[in-house]
Amino acid sequence: MSVIILVNTIKKQIRFFSIMNKGQIKITSRLHKEFSEKINMGGETYLIDSEDLGIENPFMVTRIYHRGAVISSHKIYYGDLLDKPDFDNKLTELMQRQQQHAIKALKFDNIAQNRTCKDYIKKTETLLKSNNQKEALRLLTNAIEHYPNNPFICSYQGCLDAIVNKKYSKGINTCRNAFKVLKEQVPFGEEFFFPILYLNLGKAYLAANKRKEAYASFKKGLDLDEGNRELINEMKKLGTRRKQLLPFLKRSNPLNKYIGKLSYKFKKTPII
Repeated sequence: MSVIILVNTIKKQIRFFSIMNKGQIKITSRLHKEFSEKINMGGETYLIDSEDLGIENPFMVTRIYHRGAVISSHKIYYGDLLDKPDFDNKLTELMQRQQQHAIKALKFDNIAQNRTCKDYIKKTETLLKSNNQKEALRLLTNAIEHYPNNPFICSYQGCLDAIVNKKYSKGINTCRNAFKVLKEQVPFGEEFFFPILYLNLGKAYLAANKRKEAYASFKKGLDLDEGNRELINEMKKLGTRRKQLLPFLKRSNPLNKYIGKLSYKFKKTPII
């Protein structure tokens, strides 16, 4: 029992001194590590802190603080490093790498800080609400020349390329590529931005009459943001799928498809 108390005391002392001396790596032979540094951006100060939770719980948590509040948090598992002979060095390298990822996320000004870019997106959303898709596409065509690597502009542009220009494959691929661009530019916490990308991808699928893929895309968006009104409305428009007439066969079975088409045709045919 005394050993446990001693270990906990050491951890508390390490935590105390690391808070008092932010900006340094704190190491105590596989018990606890922490790395913190301050970043100044746009006149604001951010604290980026990476903390090892200990070998009993081999996870590292990186948090970004702004004005005393946590604005972003990312947790990673490092259990695969425990048996490495150079464990301490590997863990320190991982911690420093996480710090650099966090700094890169803060510098992602195309999304978080660029006013002009945000104005393009805001105006696009306004035009779409008024069902002015052609004008929105013209605006995005101009925006993408200035911000070719902005995932949101790419996503909206791909969606409208499929809807307005009927370029289904190109539009869908552009929407899907927006996810890759976002992941490259925001190394963690990117899921926060996913719902709008899933919304645009789903609409592009719908334009191509790929209802199954559209449903899956909208569903993924709602899994991340269950209160998103636009995603909810799109799901309502799709409605529920009809039950299979031959439930013992797969929905994709040709017999189910053929009978389904026949039943739909007869349902629409008026009885004289």
